[in-house]
Amino acid sequence: MTADPVTVMSTISAGLKLIDQFGDLAKRFMDQPPQPPAQTVEQAENTMELRHNGKVLQRRAAQELNLNAWDEVRYRALERRALVNWQYFNELSTQLPMLTPEEQGHIRMRMENTKSELCTDLRAMAQIYERTLRMSLPEHYRLHDVCG
Repeated sequence: MTADPVTVMSTISAGLKLIDQFGDLAKRFMDQPPQPPAQTVEQAENTMELRHNGKVLQRRAAQELNLNAWDEVRYRALERRALVNWQYFNELSTQLPMLTPEEQGHIRMRMENTKSELCTDLRAMAQIYERTLRMSLPEHYRLHDVCG
């Protein structure tokens, strides 16, 4: 069964927002100030747009997607795992300020392990996006600054 290109595009858009949210929270966890990226990829109706400081540099219409690169089963498995880990990471982050220094150490270790798993899964999702969109994503979607 062939995937619907507009549905795939909306899924990619939601996934890119998740990567942005994770990147911001992970930077705060690492005591780095989050910075808005100069380049973003955003959905505009049935088109994905690569923007630099708000100016459109590249567009990809829904019918131009490489749907052969979209592996729905693998993607959904990555997405489920990433969402569970994202909720856990977020929950631990909110608990951190209320804990004793000793407890904070334990929670920070858990957060670091969860961050590592999120990095692996979100990067794999971003690779699927790139192959499907037939475009390179801006650097911050690769999470080099938070994942190494």
